[in-house]
Amino acid sequence: MEYEPIEKEISSAEEAEKKTVRIDEVVVLFVSVEKGDNVAVARKAIEDTRSYLNHIGSNRILLYPYAHLSRELAEPPDALRILVEMENYARELGIETTRSVFGWNKRFTISIKGHPLAEQSRYYSPEELAQESTRRPAGKKEYLILTPEGRTYRPEEYDYESKDDNFRLLVEKEALGIESKTRGDPVYIRHMKKFGIDWETMSDLGHMHYCPEGTAIYESVAAYAEDIVDSLPLPIYHVRGSNMFNLDLPPVKEHAELFGDRLYQVSVDDRSFVMRYAACHQQFAIIRNWLTSYRNLPFGAFEIADSYRLEQSGELLLSFRVRRMNMPDLHVFCRDLDEAKEWLFRLHERIYAEVRSLGRDYYSLYNLTSREFLEDNKEWLTKLARFEGKPVLICFYPSGVNYYWVLNIEYHIIDVMNRPREVGTVQIDVGNARRFGIKYVDREGKEKYPVILHSAIIGTIERYLYTLFDTAIRMEHPALPTWVCPTQVRIIPVSLDQLEYAKCLATALSQARIRVDIDDREMTVSNKIREAEMMWIPFIAVVGEKEVQNGDVSLRTRADGRQTSLTVSELTEFVLKETEGKPRIPSHLPEFLSIRPRFA
Repeated sequence: MEYEPIEKEISSAEEAEKKTVRIDEVVVLFVSVEKGDNVAVARKAIEDTRSYLNHIGSNRILLYPYAHLSRELAEPPDALRILVEMENYARELGIETTRSVFGWNKRFTISIKGHPLAEQSRYYSPEELAQESTRRPAGKKEYLILTPEGRTYRPEEYDYESKDDNFRLLVEKEALGIESKTRGDPVYIRHMKKFGIDWETMSDLGHMHYCPEGTAIYESVAAYAEDIVDSLPLPIYHVRGSNMFNLDLPPVKEHAELFGDRLYQVSVDDRSFVMRYAACHQQFAIIRNWLTSYRNLPFGAFEIADSYRLEQSGELLLSFRVRRMNMPDLHVFCRDLDEAKEWLFRLHERIYAEVRSLGRDYYSLYNLTSREFLEDNKEWLTKLARFEGKPVLICFYPSGVNYYWVLNIEYHIIDVMNRPREVGTVQIDVGNARRFGIKYVDREGKEKYPVILHSAIIGTIERYLYTLFDTAIRMEHPALPTWVCPTQVRIIPVSLDQLEYAKCLATALSQARIRVDIDDREMTVSNKIREAEMMWIPFIAVVGEKEVQNGDVSLRTRADGRQTSLTVSELTEFVLKETEGKPRIPSHLPEFLSIRPRFA
């Protein structure tokens, strides 16, 4: 950024030299101070700026007065006072800070990096801060570590030396406020993009799209999430519905206020609506009208719900932190807390089974709304930790708020950049049944409110994809699980003379619901194989004259690099065994690569 004061615009302008100032590698804050802005607003803006700087690995800012952002400007003395407060507070926080001269017309030039985080906007007002203070309880969160033996430790007193380093990373981030020092763009992003999984630039920030290969991956994961839920030993009712709910209705408004400050809202016909942040609203709105007996409980309700959270633009991360996500949201309705605890343990087991099937493990954060819940349920919580086989981090939320839940477990992976990332979750909800009027009739004929478990067993589809790709890039030969791959078998004929044989082979595989295609393009076999390897295709079947004569294929296996000769039936059996127990989503792509466009 370069700027030069040209001439004073107001009589109360600061004194300044008319010379060019240049600052390199700086985050520029164009600031308009409006009527009513105060010190709290100034400090909140700088605190958010510090979080953003930590995220991008920078520590240098330029405060640049810029009156053109608003028509409700503060009086010059008030505006200068707020700017000086921002400058001083930033320096107190250790930020290298420069402030441009106030009250001048200035020439400036700026060079901005071509990066999704390069240009952003923020708005702060005393009214918003006041609303935020009513949503957030006073006081700080407190933390303990609970071991599988039932012992508790303060995070700063725990012996991490001989323990799992990944658990230490979780504790440092959540309890001690120490962020990972690893910076830069995550490697997984470029691999996602080659499958056509990317941001949608014609929408709001934080919305993703899926090209044809990415759609095959998405549909496979969505079907798998549904299969997991349907395999649970209780009735599961699938529902569907709206993604926006009227904030004029008390249950909707109260639940939204408890959710926090990431509400994604729209206005229609002078009414305010909240975009659902999970399947809760729709499922609760439906189930409140059911006539339910204790004999019907427990049961589950399920929907893969498009969900919306107004994440800060500077924190958006492809497939992990997004504004629109798809949540395989399961709610289990239980008679009482004891039954809810029993079912939470079952879900806990399944959540761990799923991540461990990928060769990964979770590191858990147990959020509690009171110390009493720990004291009353310590044996049961220790049982959960004992199943995990390692310590868990416990967080006590500040008191003084009417929380709708008593326990919320976050399941974190530690990604390739040593950052804890929440993927799965389960929660005990003791408030929303009453809020939405959901009741059941007990043995004595009395109406009662059920306890509700919230769970996304594999996390959102986006975060499960994040886990899959983070797992893949750790491998010597990066690969997705075969059941997820858009193309599971690619057939490469050596010449057009083998094309008919390749078509017969593809037909046999397709009939077994194996996703297969034929590379019939005018390229060398080596180039075709190299491109298939780049797309992580697990099985490459090369067919030449010898294979046609023998009625087999020459198979290259990506996972171990082996080359073998297999018959068509042996190949089919081999791939089906690789995908056993997983969804078999058919391919919607043309069989021949020569007629497909290049998906950008």
